[in-house]
Amino acid sequence: MTNNTQFKTLVNTWLNKKQPMITPSTFASFTLIAENHLIPYFGKRKIGSITEKDVQEYIQYLYNSGRLDNTGGLTVKTIRDVILVFRLSMEYAYKIRAIPLLNWDLIEYPKDMNAKKVISLSKDQELALIQCIYMHLNRKSAGILIALFTGVRIGELCGIQMKDISLIDKTITINKTVQRIYDKKKKTSYINVGLPKTKTSARTIPVPTLLMNIIKKFYTENPNHYFLTGKVKPTEPRTYRQFFARFLKRNELQKVKFHEIRHTFAVRAIEIPEFDIKSLSEILGHKNVSFTLNVYGSANLQQKIKCMNLLNDLL
Repeated sequence: MTNNTQFKTLVNTWLNKKQPMITPSTFASFTLIAENHLIPYFGKRKIGSITEKDVQEYIQYLYNSGRLDNTGGLTVKTIRDVILVFRLSMEYAYKIRAIPLLNWDLIEYPKDMNAKKVISLSKDQELALIQCIYMHLNRKSAGILIALFTGVRIGELCGIQMKDISLIDKTITINKTVQRIYDKKKKTSYINVGLPKTKTSARTIPVPTLLMNIIKKFYTENPNHYFLTGKVKPTEPRTYRQFFARFLKRNELQKVKFHEIRHTFAVRAIEIPEFDIKSLSEILGHKNVSFTLNVYGSANLQQKIKCMNLLNDLL
């Protein structure tokens, strides 16, 4: 490989080298980014001719009109994901002495004016959901309760097996996640049971006694049974999201996304003074406390009013 090598050759070579070292889901994600965004733009460019100015112009292009459906630009988060793949492939070219190292400190990203606000259930919504779960309790609806009182991600919930549940210690160990992986080249997909999202996502979560009593109702003695199915084959997140949507509609509950259940757990925990942020961060499987504070640190209006009213004692 030389500085005259086309970018598409570089990125495909790098992906093949990288595949054994990353999870199938990460490889699939990197491949889609390369095929959908990077190769159409940089594919025929000689890697030695690509400059920091080119990268900066590409970021602006993605921000203005990078969506594949031609309806506008990508979010700043998605742009960062795209540039990560681009940067890693270019750094591989540098390591094999094909090109000089680009100065990535010169690269700037647009200010994220549309940062997503954390959406969680109101207390009334949460109570109504819990009541409906109790009225229609089965192992699938019990899964909603597990997410609501532990904050597990949907892929982690789908991956919980009986051997991950300790009835004695009253804990659930998260050590895998279920995902559907799409192989664009083969035009097929498959369910993958792999490692959790990050190293800190692997964790053991203490379970409230009342929740553990519900889990016991659907516990089986086969350690390889998945909790949500009661069988050795797991359900996948897409299927469970569909169940959740039907459950809400059937019980005339407001439509919400399943990930908002995780947000609801975190928001309720923050509202409890004795629930320290470090414990919450570890239970959620976040990489550090700062990340947890950045996502959930903004108190809601009622919490702000409650805090400000404490000043009444000083007047």
